Amino acid sequence: MHSEEYLELHYDLLSHRALLSCGRNAYVLPDIYETKEMAQVAAQKFAWETLGLKERAAGCRTAADLPVWLR
Repeated sequence: MHSEEYLELHYDLLSHRALLSCGRNAYVLPDIYETKEMAQVAAQKFAWETLGLKERAAGCRTAADLPVWLR
């Protein structure tokens, strides 16, 4: 994965919403998540499928292998 594609997850404890930052772009995840761990799994899946990291993430065989930094 390139350095500009680091994934950062911002989880709001009050609203249970999540924001995923990837490089200069930010994406609000569509659902509400009970815990930050559930939001992290959803962020990994979103990045893997929607952002196309499946093809670009070197060394990652599944979405669960994507490193997501929790903020």
